[in-house]
Amino acid sequence: MVEKLQCFTMKGSSMLWISIVTDINGVACIICPWHKYKISLQTGEGYYQAIDPKHLRKPPSWKSKGVKQRTHEVLADNGNIYVKLSSCDRKLDSDYYYSDQYKEIMKNMKR
Repeated sequence: MVEKLQCFTMKGSSMLWISIVTDINGVACIICPWHKYKISLQTGEGYYQAIDPKHLRKPPSWKSKGVKQRTHEVLADNGNIYVKLSSCDRKLDSDYYYSDQYKEIMKNMKR
């Protein structure tokens, strides 16, 4: 599974193909070079490090924000790359940045 190659908040202006894929608690994640968001390549789940305010000496632990980004199945075969788009019909945070509402807001900001 692979993430869309753009940050879900940047509407295509973020080049995640230059970002880092790293292991977070055994999960392969991509890190947005601008926002430092950590998103699972497998599930689209967002991760953050939480600090327990009652136990400040305890090291931070990784927590999930839930699924934030759509993922798509990718197959590389004999030099060709095939992408099967997600069949998830549930709305995700990343969908907002492709909505007419968001496009209208951005259009009005440029005025």
